[in-house]
Amino acid sequence: MYKTANTLRMLQILYSGGIVKKKDLARDLETNERNIREYKKELLMAGYDIVEHKGRHGGLELCAQSIIPAARLTPEQTDAFLEARDLVHSHESFPSRKAFDQAVEKLFSGTVHSQEADEDDAILYLTRRRQDPETSCTLYMELCRRAIREKKRLAMRYRRRDGVLHDYLLEPYRVFYSKNAYYLFADKVEPGKTGTGNWRCFRFSSTRMQDVTMTDTSFAPFTDISLEQNLASYGFVKTPNTKYQVRVKKEADHLFRESDWGDDLRQTGQEGDWLRFTFHRDEQEGLFSQLLQFGPSVVLEAPQAQREAFEQKLRDLSEAYSL
Repeated sequence: MYKTANTLRMLQILYSGGIVKKKDLARDLETNERNIREYKKELLMAGYDIVEHKGRHGGLELCAQSIIPAARLTPEQTDAFLEARDLVHSHESFPSRKAFDQAVEKLFSGTVHSQEADEDDAILYLTRRRQDPETSCTLYMELCRRAIREKKRLAMRYRRRDGVLHDYLLEPYRVFYSKNAYYLFADKVEPGKTGTGNWRCFRFSSTRMQDVTMTDTSFAPFTDISLEQNLASYGFVKTPNTKYQVRVKKEADHLFRESDWGDDLRQTGQEGDWLRFTFHRDEQEGLFSQLLQFGPSVVLEAPQAQREAFEQKLRDLSEAYSL
């Protein structure tokens, strides 16, 4: 059973595209490279064409021609389904509304990665895709992409890091993928204001994203916005190079995992009510701000220099506010 599960997981990783080193596959599957060869044999016997590239940058690659193609929807067909969804939701007495939503979500879960969409609503992949979006979020992703195409504002109900639900009015700009998660890059609209440039990133998550609705209000997008520069300020396009270790209270575990701490987030241990994690990143000040938001629920343990710098920052804040 373990072998079957790992073989399927390896197929999913290879399906994300590109050449994947055997040692990376072994790390992700928590096994050794000898087993990777066995999983490859199983996939070859099942009819999948796995190409092995030699050399320093070599690895395994899944030949695209061996993948059974999934159904693809054009933007017009997607819009038709979304309009049907709006029509169904306008009739609260419709008895099969939940089943209808589930059917549409299943359909979109197989089409969300299509690159045939227009450039302005195509998903931007900042890192190699390693997982699909949650099924419950695929419909929200398509609504956001449709709003980007039609330049319509979105009404979103979103759970913040502090656990509080908040209603946002947004002007959406791009759906992107980074570090094993999908996000919406959008301008938060302030009441009575237009063109604010108040940029935010919202994670597509069943825990965070509670509702998304496309409004009838149009907006004029910024034409001189640097997407890469803005995403860099959130750490999405930087190459992390410092390894951090933190201790996390169990009750804060779920929100901690959904926050962007950097790259290669791993749970490495547990002590009573505390979990220990490691991750990599190179932007220190942003990390300190995140730690302050989580308060005593997240404790920085290493590296020592950064821990001491953070403790000094806490002392400075305490003195400044006479705490």
